Amino acid sequence: MVQNASLTDSAYAEVKALILQGAIAPHAQIDEKAIAGRLGMSRTPVREALLRLEHEGLVEIERGRGIVVRALSSGDMREIYQAITGMEVMAVYLLAASRPGRDTLEPLFAALQRMEQATVHADLELWGEADEAFHRGLLVLCGNSRIERTGLQFRDLSRRAHLVAMRLQALDYLARSTEAHRELTELILAGDPDQAATAHFRQRRRGEDMLVTAVEKFRLVAL
Repeated sequence: MVQNASLTDSAYAEVKALILQGAIAPHAQIDEKAIAGRLGMSRTPVREALLRLEHEGLVEIERGRGIVVRALSSGDMREIYQAITGMEVMAVYLLAASRPGRDTLEPLFAALQRMEQATVHADLELWGEADEAFHRGLLVLCGNSRIERTGLQFRDLSRRAHLVAMRLQALDYLARSTEAHRELTELILAGDPDQAATAHFRQRRRGEDMLVTAVEKFRLVAL
């Protein structure tokens, strides 16, 4: 049983990474047999991994097609973005209220440093990875395991779509957003939960409008 669980975890991590990185496109059918062969395992742990991914909303079963990667519409993206905002704003409040030291916030400062480097080099991919690390850090550090678990699941669900939408922005978006992230981190470090939560809510709302509007403008129907 332990070995089977380990194989399922490996298959789950592999397929999930392929989906989040866009290596398996939205609406694409997932070949259970091919993945099992690639990983050198039977189809059973792969099937179990795909059931986990279906539960998380990353894949779905379509009649006559089998298991396919779930695509997000701009409406889906907006709803997911709003759900993440609710959880992240509370995460920011809890984190600031705990009056963390700079050492505790090191994951956020490290992500900020990578964001600044990516901005200098206009590297959208690096910036996107650092931005994702920053937001996941807020959820992990907040001290509420339910917010962390659910928030990370929603971030996984929207990650591919978020990267697509980000690529549609002008390059000055990187500098403005990086500065907003730094200001938020300083408010958290200052131990000001109300101001930090308010600032993050406003930034998330601006980001939602910019990113989802860009997707709608270019009429992207499958993210």
